[in-house]
Amino acid sequence: MKKKILVLQFRTDQSLKHERDCIIKSGNFNKNDLHFINVLNSKSKLPKAKDLSDYIGIITGGSGQVDISCWSKNIEAKIMKIKPLIKKAINNDMPMLNICFGHQLVAHFLSGVIKADSKQAETGTYKVFLNNNGKSCPIFKGIPKSFFATLGHKDSVMKLPNEAKLLAQSDRCGIQSYQIKNNIFCVQFHPELNKDGMKYRLKLFPSYAKEGNVDKILNKYKETPFATKLVKNFKELYM
Repeated sequence: MKKKILVLQFRTDQSLKHERDCIIKSGNFNKNDLHFINVLNSKSKLPKAKDLSDYIGIITGGSGQVDISCWSKNIEAKIMKIKPLIKKAINNDMPMLNICFGHQLVAHFLSGVIKADSKQAETGTYKVFLNNNGKSCPIFKGIPKSFFATLGHKDSVMKLPNEAKLLAQSDRCGIQSYQIKNNIFCVQFHPELNKDGMKYRLKLFPSYAKEGNVDKILNKYKETPFATKLVKNFKELYM
């Protein structure tokens, strides 16, 4: 039987289905390529570390509802249940694509530093710059050294885990992407989102827009054709 990619989600509202649809579309996946699990749903049967052999890789998604810097004890307890699975996946150098909240969560699990820093927070489209590591990284194949990406985050990774290698930054945020070992990639931006996707998310989470000015952000939106290649690159590398 063909193995799937495990997709871990951290949402409880209508953005759950939206994220699923965006990941499927951006990666040109068939639905049976992916196994979606909502970590925040108490009824979800969470995979254990011993179940990793059932999958060829992991995608961890974003979350407009949870910030590591101020999560509740209840939310933290739910998310910590997947820590053994994530740590084993990292130890095994299992293919992983960690997006936004997932990017922060992996750093948190590896003793990186995550903080809510208004100077680094980004909502809208921002230019991302690859360093020399990023330019040679296979997850950025076919992507120029600078490109626009869709972003929406309050928390930021302020200090990388010791084993991480920086791949990219933006003018506001010093850690836009990093790599662990050979097959684990983390990005602060949302490669699964285009303008329509950004519009939908901002309508759900207007607090990410300063003073609630969603229309102003959308009017300044830059198209992100290169950032959206990332999910497809991940699929092509490992499926």
